[in-house]
Amino acid sequence: MTTITKRPRYFLDIEPELRNRFKSLAALQGKTMKEWLTEAIIAKLEDEIDTVEGLASLANAQDTVSLDAYIKTRKKGRGV
Repeated sequence: MTTITKRPRYFLDIEPELRNRFKSLAALQGKTMKEWLTEAIIAKLEDEIDTVEGLASLANAQDTVSLDAYIKTRKKGRGV
């Protein structure tokens, strides 16, 4: 007996013009609308994760240098 895994389905109410645009882009890339949307969602998620991680690293005061200290090291490097 085969087991069928049920995956959730999401229905989007998309303006026809927008739907036609991404359907055309997907077709030009040889992809289905599902593949194209999945890739777009993954790219957006990765961007959001990168943003959150970048902001978190900026908040890490241990690995940061004050502006004054940075300017002093730059001046020393140029022999000023």
